Amino acid sequence: MKKLLLVFFIFLSGCQRHPQYYLYVYYAKTCPHCRSFIQVVIPELEAAYGNRMDIIQMDIDEESSLEAYAKTCHLLEDYVVNDQSGSVPFIVLDGYFALVGYQMGEDQMFLTMVQQALAGEELSVGNHEVYFFKEGQTFHEGG
Repeated sequence: MKKLLLVFFIFLSGCQRHPQYYLYVYYAKTCPHCRSFIQVVIPELEAAYGNRMDIIQMDIDEESSLEAYAKTCHLLEDYVVNDQSGSVPFIVLDGYFALVGYQMGEDQMFLTMVQQALAGEELSVGNHEVYFFKEGQTFHEGG
């Protein structure tokens, strides 16, 4: 019986949990609002969601980030390419919403948006530019 239990625990220890949620943060190194989001909001998300949320930071000045940004925008409903396109921070809770812009001090507003989205509630977005994913569309593929 002990051997069976030991094999079971070894099996479980080898299993890796995949995150349930993916948050993509497109930022610019020179953007103070991006820096604030990364320094204030990301630690709060990590504390709240732990290994259930994978947070991917992408420097918008890198070519691979631009490709991912374009792919994300293609998956969003009613996304409009205009003067605000390419604005950072561009924050994407994959499968739920994308937020264009974030102002320092809006950490609680953003955390509430994440909680509402994950609970399936309507978002309180104020005057923010928010886009939602087309039904069945998501940026993160596989796990």
